[in-house]
Amino acid sequence: MPIRNIDVYMRELRLTQETRISALADTRLGIEGHNWLRQMMSRAHDGESVAMGGLPLALEAEIVKELEFFRSNSITPVFVFSGLPVARKDGWPFAKDDHRPSHRSAAWDMYWQHHSEQALRKWSTASPYAQGDMVPFVMQVLQAHRVEFMRAPYASWAQLAYLYKHDSQPIHAIYSSLDVLMFDVDRVITAISPAKHTFGWIQRDHIVSRCGVASEQILDMCILAGFDWCPTFPALLSDIGFSFKSAVDITRQYRSGFNAIQMMGDHAATRSSNYCDSFMRAYCTVKYHIVMYLDGSVGPLNPEYAPNDIHDLIGYRLPTAAYRLLARGIVQPPMLNMLVSGSWLEFSPPDNGESSEYQRLVTQWECSIYKQLCAPLCASLGPFFQQRKVTMCAWFDPLNEAVLHDASSSKLQAHGEPLASKAPGSPHKAASLAQVLQRSSELIAETGSATGCDEELTLAVLGSLGFVTRSGKHTQLGAALLKGLLALGQSGNAAELQWATAVATILFAQGLLTGDKWTVAYEDEGKHPASGDERQQSFVRLVSRIATLVPLYGRKGQWRLAYNRDLLAFSSAAKVVLKAAASSLDSARLERAAAVGDGQLASSKLQIPLECATNNGGGLLVHALLTSFVRGGGGCWQRVRDEAGDSIGDAKQTLRETWQLVEAVLAMAKEYRKGGGKAKTPPAQLAAADTVKNAHEWARLAFGEVL
Repeated sequence: MPIRNIDVYMRELRLTQETRISALADTRLGIEGHNWLRQMMSRAHDGESVAMGGLPLALEAEIVKELEFFRSNSITPVFVFSGLPVARKDGWPFAKDDHRPSHRSAAWDMYWQHHSEQALRKWSTASPYAQGDMVPFVMQVLQAHRVEFMRAPYASWAQLAYLYKHDSQPIHAIYSSLDVLMFDVDRVITAISPAKHTFGWIQRDHIVSRCGVASEQILDMCILAGFDWCPTFPALLSDIGFSFKSAVDITRQYRSGFNAIQMMGDHAATRSSNYCDSFMRAYCTVKYHIVMYLDGSVGPLNPEYAPNDIHDLIGYRLPTAAYRLLARGIVQPPMLNMLVSGSWLEFSPPDNGESSEYQRLVTQWECSIYKQLCAPLCASLGPFFQQRKVTMCAWFDPLNEAVLHDASSSKLQAHGEPLASKAPGSPHKAASLAQVLQRSSELIAETGSATGCDEELTLAVLGSLGFVTRSGKHTQLGAALLKGLLALGQSGNAAELQWATAVATILFAQGLLTGDKWTVAYEDEGKHPASGDERQQSFVRLVSRIATLVPLYGRKGQWRLAYNRDLLAFSSAAKVVLKAAASSLDSARLERAAAVGDGQLASSKLQIPLECATNNGGGLLVHALLTSFVRGGGGCWQRVRDEAGDSIGDAKQTLRETWQLVEAVLAMAKEYRKGGGKAKTPPAQLAAADTVKNAHEWARLAFGEVL
């Protein structure tokens, strides 16, 4: 939450000045990433992204458009995104009611009642994604366009203030929300209008003059007003609401926020909330916030005055290498935040995660993955984290915490030392999943140390997900995956399809990639009830679920095919697997940075492709095609094209890759059916393998018209 009502008050005082954008020519503009992304979302935001389970489809286009605007006006943008959240002491993580699930359910009810426009508006208020979830995608776009960016160790406001005030001037101006004023900057750009070719900015001295306060009192009145790190001072709340002017008035009257709290401490809510402690914590968190210095080290602002117990304000300190990897976008915040906060939280997905299948995937499979990741990672980060208790908690069972790691876990490390690779050549030689699996035994060094090469990192991820053993041998899961990967061949979008095959293999083994309905099924309530007999319906479900793992290419205009909540539920399960894979990669990088430093990891190119998690448009397209095929009459593909228009983009590419993936899943299922070693394939997977074979033969006729 930004500083409460400060924007309204600044408008009332008319303090925003407007200047032509040409005044910023040849400057390095520091941009607060989350505030900028919020504005991008306001332009790209649509209910379709919630209904299809992905990021707004217009987001990338909006970002590129903004970058072109900066380039055309000779502005060099430097994006700074927030990193880890500061430590909080407000108790239970699910204490605040989340109304988004009920809004999403209401939107689906509207959609099924043929009120599509109302449903889209309702969906637009219930995005399941926080802005932080979108940052990895945004970083990929920025990197592709060679734009500078970094993640701050904690709040981006502090990092921007440090860069702006540094003698070497890495940035010349700040484009941010007004929150950055708390960090003693003299001016801030609050808005840029590409249409008008102007920007709006506010001068700190003008605030001081109009409010009648000293410059250092701006921090006090902002904290009293309330923002992310501190609630609003209870004495300022009234039945008619809150005005920022009241925070200004008491700061001016009592000369400081602390004095105001002491003089007005008789307020009941102030006493019960221990507000003075919250105020002072926020005050010191701003004054001594942790930033990354230009030499790559990490430390507080105003270090000569910083308290010794700053970890109680900000959070437990991590190794410097971890902050450097975070700054470059090589690792993402979730794993680090889990270690610092001591908890991994699972929030409701786009479909609301109501099925027992999804919840079982979270509580059993995902929990087991993070449990095995924690032991070696915590051990590599030093004695404190080796004893750290880490728990996992899900929104559907908030009172039940699963212990992922504690002091006893260090004695039961699942992986031991990081896997060592004897791969020759470049430390970041590109290697496909198939190549790494084929050479897994060779890549396990009998002696040696971790190198941090991409092949080694890929092998570590495959090991964490259960595809290979510590000795490099394939598990039943790994043998099945390799067969699927080899069936893909060299054509197509290799990296994305290979990871999609890995996700499909895990979901198949977990009993989720089948043609059966889940315990909570929505298709009978849908706008377009299922067609055909039960056998055909199961084939449609299975092949459409596979297609949700394939990105929809070149999508244009408003989506015109039917939405499908059952496919949305399946894509949510796929995202759980992708998130675990990304966390495994981050964990492997952090372990190796602790062993060999972060230098060798700086040029790592390995990524878990995000295309698989963008949206389920591919599944919706294939579902429409197969449903049309079931209804018969010939020309099923033409009927789908007529209905969809240009909203399906390059549909033939999507369908070609879907069929490649279907054939890979068929090869995988056949191999998995055989079992491996002492492993016996459960009857459910035997039946699912038969369904895959039959669905493949049946769907070939529908795809044949397109391919």
